[in-house]
This record gives sequence, structure tokens and C-alpha cells, in this order.
Amino acid sequence: MSYNRPVFNVPDGFQREPIPPPYAETDPLGSNSPSPPQLPRRPVQNSASNSYESREFVPPLPARPPRLPPRPPTQNQARETAEPNYNPFTNSFQTVTNQLMSTNISATNIFASPISTDAPLAAFTKVNHEVSLPSGTNNSGKPTETNKFYGNIMLGGGTNPIWTHPYSVWYSTDSYYGLALNQTTASQRVFDTTKTPPQFFFGPTGIKSLVYSSTDFNSASDMSLAFYNIKQLSVQVQLKKSDTQFIVFPLVQGMGFVTAIYYNLIPRLFSAVGFKSITGDTSPRSGISKYKILLENNVTWTLYVTIPTGQSLSLALSNGNTIVGDKSVNGCIFQIIADSNTNIDNAAGCYANSCTLEGAVDGANGTYQLKYGTQGTSNSGLPLVYALPHHYQNFDSSMGSKAVVSTLDTTTKGKAQGYLTNELAMKVAVPSTLQYDPFTTISNKSGPNYSDAVLNAITAAATSDVTGDVSAESNLDSMYFSGKVLAKYAWVLYVCQYIIKNSSLVATILPKLKAALGRFISNSQVLPLRYDQTWFGIISSGDSSQDFGNSYYNDHHFHYSYHVITAAIIAKVDKDTGDGSWYNDNKAWVENLVRDYANPSESDPYFPVFRSFDWFNGHSWAKGLFESGDGKDQESSSEDVNAAYALKLWGLASSNSNLENIGNLMLGVLKTSLNNYFLYLDNNTTQPSQYIPNKVSGILFENKIDHTTYFGTNLEYIQMIHAIPVTSASSFVRSPTFVKQEWDELLAPIVGNVTDGWRGILMLNVALYDPTTSYNFFNSSSFQNAYLDGGQSKTWSLTYSGAFL
Repeated sequence: MSYNRPVFNVPDGFQREPIPPPYAETDPLGSNSPSPPQLPRRPVQNSASNSYESREFVPPLPARPPRLPPRPPTQNQARETAEPNYNPFTNSFQTVTNQLMSTNISATNIFASPISTDAPLAAFTKVNHEVSLPSGTNNSGKPTETNKFYGNIMLGGGTNPIWTHPYSVWYSTDSYYGLALNQTTASQRVFDTTKTPPQFFFGPTGIKSLVYSSTDFNSASDMSLAFYNIKQLSVQVQLKKSDTQFIVFPLVQGMGFVTAIYYNLIPRLFSAVGFKSITGDTSPRSGISKYKILLENNVTWTLYVTIPTGQSLSLALSNGNTIVGDKSVNGCIFQIIADSNTNIDNAAGCYANSCTLEGAVDGANGTYQLKYGTQGTSNSGLPLVYALPHHYQNFDSSMGSKAVVSTLDTTTKGKAQGYLTNELAMKVAVPSTLQYDPFTTISNKSGPNYSDAVLNAITAAATSDVTGDVSAESNLDSMYFSGKVLAKYAWVLYVCQYIIKNSSLVATILPKLKAALGRFISNSQVLPLRYDQTWFGIISSGDSSQDFGNSYYNDHHFHYSYHVITAAIIAKVDKDTGDGSWYNDNKAWVENLVRDYANPSESDPYFPVFRSFDWFNGHSWAKGLFESGDGKDQESSSEDVNAAYALKLWGLASSNSNLENIGNLMLGVLKTSLNNYFLYLDNNTTQPSQYIPNKVSGILFENKIDHTTYFGTNLEYIQMIHAIPVTSASSFVRSPTFVKQEWDELLAPIVGNVTDGWRGILMLNVALYDPTTSYNFFNSSSFQNAYLDGGQSKTWSLTYSGAFL
């Protein structure tokens, strides 16, 4: 497939400038490397297929193309300890340990059962994707993940890095042949120097600190990649010379070592940084050799080599960039770590090769565990695993004794702390009382409490809103924009039925909303959906440049969640006002969408498990089948919340307590993860202090954070893409304290100059900490409909803000 759209001259990722010697020799992609597809910006107005006039006021919303505008080239710095005096056991870790929570929940694993195992609906034409599975993929005919951390190594040439945190690894096909690895420290981060606060920071890529190789790999043609055991949190990668000569790399999120198992090959290690020395060290146990490897940048890595019984192996420097073994080995385990603390010896010989997810919810408490499968043996009987801040801030009481003194920096997720464990066990508060009605976390505010005056204002707005042409407004060539329109009217319907209790208005809007959603249920919209038999999922029939890359699995949780929420509200109202047949007739269609982005179980043979949500990172990734020099990314944390909220609402509507609790647990995880990585209180210590004044991440990549959007640099775009849509779930994640800080520091000075739909988003966001100011704005006689985003109604704006006066 050829792409003729223009490409940014980006020094990182595609068309990136080479990293200067001695850290890398050439551009890892080569001077003639192809560019991946460039996705479109979201338009200000509708496509030509729809001329509904009020949509002229829709503010531009973001596409998610493979990369950002250029960042300046930088000389990569020598790796050094980021904060030499930092000790997690005398600083933040003590606080975390003191706050460890005990877990007493005994309940069924909410991830054990599939939503359904039925085949996708026949309305979805079956197609093969134009992006094939990589050669050498053995997934036993099961669904293959599209938005997970290992995506880069399975796309194109596989030479872009993937991040397991705290490591990055990538397929090296230039000069030093093999699998390269690195661990980036905080001191190496490159910050924008043109703005205060900086617009972006990133970790330098392409630094080949070490490369796992073999004397049999002397050119790119000598080796190939193969993939198997492809799971949501792990993948097994083979670097093959032949079917009997290969290296196995178990790549697992949070893995403590970068592990390689050699089969019938002579091991060889490269370093583009350069080796200063390799010295033997005290072995942790019989059968394991331990080496200290000092690089030319004065960084020490520790290498453990577990040699099978009856075999022997010695390693020696061949030249300043090469370490080589003296003989071929079979089943020999190499483990490398960017640390030299002797406590790590207790994990040597054992490694994680998989990770599974379990979880439960009991009332307002949720628990989840990342359970690591292991191979090999160690003195402790356990592997080394690194936890991210949102993990150790929520650890249950069992985790405190498992910590080791090892802290490594990640690129965009703060400091990872090491644990001797085969399980990370967390406990989070979940919003058990959150349902459809307006909900707030403002202190001294309880449930909605409407005065007669507020109800009258809502009724007046609803009387106008129900006259909208739902069918015309939602007849778009975009699942995203159509979904926003449908959900807007669904919330109007909810208000009419349950807040103002006006049966006449319900009778007006319900049939129109059913008919409009019916177009999508019958798959007769502008761009019908199809079922992809290659990667296993429901995709747009548009090409990669349409509907923000939906056909390449971009943004599915954003797009489909709006439709799911619409269906949940229709089903609830129809059950309460009619015979409930709508739910039975359309349940399968709704759950096809749910299964596409949030299937909880491997027992479902038609969809991958949690396509979008990353249970290790604690949030979703929006990028699908596109290569990216900085990895997966997500631009809208609030639409991630909306996707989880949709699961909860459909769980309520369908009486599926497992799905409801999955939504609850996701929201509980998101509350912690988003407030570490995406939303920045003034006292945030996870992200770099100089970046905190931005208040939100902008676009968060695995390797970079950039305070911008894919569709423009207006401050209201950047901040409010992390607020839309403002729903009853918003306050659970976006705390009153955060919203007030963001407003006072950044938004109050600009709101008067915003005259399009972003004005309404800004002012409804205010209701999360100051409902009165928000309500007065929407109820003012000078209010203009031009201030409403295409997914926002005056009815809901008055309903939410007016609930807590």
C-alpha cells in the first residue's frame, strides 16, 4: 500500500536524524526508509456528505497520526544516574509502604467469563486486512492484539523500539545484528528549550547499549523474527537462524531482566556505546555465571548466564564493541539488567515469560493482580518485576516485603521499583455508586438536588433539543463524530425520562434516537463496519486515512463507547417505558462493539483481549496498526474514562454484573494512573517538575510527552481534549482540586476569547469544582448555541451543573 500524503521531517521515529557516535552508527531505519501512513486532522465541519447547519459550530477534534511535528535534534548524553541521592526506601517508598492496603476481597474473577462466544454478526462483511500478520507469526488462529506495547516489532521491518518499562528493545538490522536494548535515565531526557514550561520531553532512541546476537548473525539476511504466545501483556519473540538455531526473548511488561535463551548458537553481545571492561563476579548459585559489564559511558550492567548441566561457556571481549562466547550452547539463559545491586542476585536464573490478569470488585473496593508465569529457578524461587507508580501507590499489604533496592527510570511513567515476586497485587477504590445520574466528588455535595427553577430551565432546553434532526446530524462518515451526536441525544433522552420526567418529550426523542442508531445497527451508515479476519476485529470500511484510522484499529475505544452509551440509555428507557424488546433485539450488535475494544476473556475466539486498555500501564492506547518511533500513544484521557464508563452502563443495562464491575475496576485504575501520567496536580512527583505547569500531558507516548494535539495548538484544545465528554464519570477522575488548579493557572485567562464549541466544554468542565458558575453560564440570557460542542447539549449542561448548586 503506498502513501503519498506529506510527512513531517521528524528527527525521532520515521525520518529521524541519526544519533551521533559512539551511541549509534547510522539511522536505524535507513535513509530510504518508507513513511507510514499520515492520518487526517479532524475537520472543523462535517464531511460533504452531511450539510446539517448546526454542525458548523463543532470545534475541531483530533486525529491520531503516527507522529508529531518536529522536535529539535539533540546530542544524546552519556547515560548516568539520574538522581544519585534518590533512595526510594527513604523517600517516596516509605510513604507508599506506610499506606499499603490489605486486601480481603474474596470474589469471582471478573475476567474469567467472555461476554459472548458467538460469531460476529453477519451484517459485518468479512474481509482480510491489508496489513498482514508478520511472517513467522504462530498464534494458533487466535485473535492478535493490535494496540499493545509490542506493536512496533510486529509492523513493517520491526526496527522501531518497544517499551516494556523500564527497558526498550528493538530489532537491529544495521551493523550490530540482533535484538538491541536500552534503559533510559531521567538525566537523558531531552526537553524543549524554547518554551517555559517545556512543550515536550522525550527519551533518546536508538542507543544500543547492548545487542543480543550470535556469531551466526553477520547480516540482516542471516536472521528473521518469529512470534508466538501473543498475549495482552506479553509476547514470545524468536530471533532465528533456522528452525533449530535461534534465540528466544520472552518480552513481558515489567520484566526485571531482558532475557535471552540461546539454542544451538554461539552467543555474541554487541554495544554501540562500547565496552570498557567485562569482569567476572561472585556467582549467586551453582550453574550461574555473573559478569559486570562496564560501558564506555561508565554505566555498569549486570549479566547473569545460566548454563545448562553438562555444558560450559566462557565470555570474553573480542574488541571494544563485542563480547563473544567460546562455544555453541543449547538452552543457555542470558539475563541483563541495568543495575548492579547484589539483592538482584536472588532473582537470577528465573524469568517471567507471561502475565495474566485477575480481578474482583466488592462494593467500593476493587482488586486486580498481574500474575507472572515463570521459567527457570532462582535463589528466591521468584523473578524480578518492576512496578510503576500507579502500581506501588495501590499495592495491597502482601507486597511490602517483596521490595528490593532497585529503582530504574522509565521514559514517561516515572520511577519503576523492583520486587521479587510473581504477582503485582493492587487495591483501588471504585465508583460503586456512580450510575447515570450526575455525580460529583465535591466535598459536602451529595446526590443531585434540583430546585424548581433549575428544572424549569432544563425543561425549556430539552423542549428545544428534542426537536433536533438526530438522523441527519448523525449521518456521517465517522463512527467518532456520529457517536458523539448519538450520545448527546441519548443524554437528552435520559434527562427527559428521569430528571424532568416529561413523557411527552420522551415520546418525541426516543423514536428518533432509535431510528438514528438503527442505521448503524443495520450497518447502512456512510462507511459500514466490517469484520477483519486477519487481526480479528470490527473495523471501518474506510481506508487508513478515513475516520481517524479506525480501519487500522485507531481509537476504537473512543469511537465505539459513544454508541455503547447511547444503546445503554435507550435500553434502560425502553425497558421502563415500553416492553423492553429493543434491548433483546439489539443486544448482540452492542456487544459486538464492546467485545471489539474490551473483550475480557481469551475464551472469546473472535476478538483479542482488551484491545485498547493496557492493564500494566493502567490506561488505553489509541494507536493501532501504525509504526511509531515513540511507541503507542493516547491523546484523550477523558475519552478513555468514557470508554470504561460505557462498559459500566451497558453492564447495568444488560444486568451483566461482571461487565459492570470491569467498568468499575477500569475507572478505579484510571483514577490513579491518569493522575500520575496525564493530569498533573501541582504536587505531582511522577512527571518531571518542569513539565507539571502544563497541567495535562497533551499526547502521551511510550517514549515522549508533548503538550499539543494532532489538530492544533490552541490551549483550549490541549487542555480540554482531556475533559471531553463531561459526564457523570468525569468527577471521579478529574478531581475538584485538579480542575480548579488548571482553571486558575491556565484557563481563566483565555476563556473569554474562546467563541466556538470549546467554550461550552470549558464551562461545563468548571462544574467539576464550581457548579454555580457553570450553571449561570449555560442559563444566561446571553448564552449562544455556538458555544456548544457537537457532542454537547444545553439540556445536559444545565442538568449536570444544576445538580449541585
